[in-house]
Amino acid sequence: MGRVGRWGRGGRRGLRRSRRASGAGVVLVVAFVVSGCLAPRTTAAMIPTWCADQSAIVVLGDSHSTGYGLPDYPGGGAFEPTGAGWTSTVLRRASDEWGTVTTVLAHNGALAADFRPGGRWPETTSASEYVHDVQPALVIVALGANEFASDLAPTEFDEHYRGLVAELQRASPRSAVLLLVPPEMGARLVPDPVYSWDAYTAVIETVAAEKGAELLDLGQYLPPGGTPEAEGLYLADAAHLTEAGHRVVHAAVWTFLEASCAQ
Repeated sequence: MGRVGRWGRGGRRGLRRSRRASGAGVVLVVAFVVSGCLAPRTTAAMIPTWCADQSAIVVLGDSHSTGYGLPDYPGGGAFEPTGAGWTSTVLRRASDEWGTVTTVLAHNGALAADFRPGGRWPETTSASEYVHDVQPALVIVALGANEFASDLAPTEFDEHYRGLVAELQRASPRSAVLLLVPPEMGARLVPDPVYSWDAYTAVIETVAAEKGAELLDLGQYLPPGGTPEAEGLYLADAAHLTEAGHRVVHAAVWTFLEASCAQ
């Protein structure tokens, strides 16, 4: 069904959905939409690369990918396996069903710039080199939330995000690249932010189109944090996902991966 619309604040594009339900109701509705209606936009490169060789996935991400905030996340800043974290569930399920080795290179607070030279952590700055060495079938980039939270100028985000995707494609031309638009945080780190969420999603969408990458907008399945519809899906900080929220992301990503090969 292609894009099924976005949860919206203000002038967000696409079909608006009015949800007045409990957290549990939202989870059930979103899970139904993900499982029943997701038909990904796939390029000619996605199908032969990913569907013919599902041996390896590399995920680049921030605290939405590390497992931060979940009850069994041990801390430390980097990715750690958890019971409900979307990266952990994709890792386990892909291993069981396809024999895929999934590597998560993520750090709490990470920006796109951290995955380029001069980044703050070894697991982020070495990402392109790791992709070069592994030559995975698929690279998933799940970044942009922290740029929004810190109100980083979208032009600066564009420079680093675009540069990162280009570096990944040079490092492994065979790899399919999937860009995730993260869920919209309901909290900002600055008192008077200037830039709207749409300014950051526009960067990701434009880079996907220009670089021939795949795009999956999680805003189709998760309402913004801090809204009534988001009850039960986000932690009290309105920024990080609960176990229920992670299950929605897992369902969206997994359905995308399966549907990409159902051609």
